[in-house]
Amino acid sequence: RGVDIGINIFFEGAKLQQIKRAQTDFLIMALGGPSEFVGRSLEDIHKVLQMTDYHLDCFMQNLSRALRDVGADQDAVDESTVVLEALRKRILAAHYGKH
Repeated sequence: RGVDIGINIFFEGAKLQQIKRAQTDFLIMALGGPSEFVGRSLEDIHKVLQMTDYHLDCFMQNLSRALRDVGADQDAVDESTVVLEALRKRILAAHYGKH
């Protein structure tokens, strides 16, 4: 499956492989696995993207689907969702700051 049409604009261009690598490293770290993530802060990375709750919801749905597709059970999917939802305010800091 491809990236959801609601968020594919954030995953295009020359830096796609770099984005995928950094995102993978971050997700591994955020979900408690071994990672070498040393990237920028969530606030800094996302501030120029003009993301909204809709975009993050689409991403979370895609991530949940991907986890199930690779064999994660529902408890693991739910736990991952809880962990990442706790980061929503940091990821969308620029969006929330506009209100």
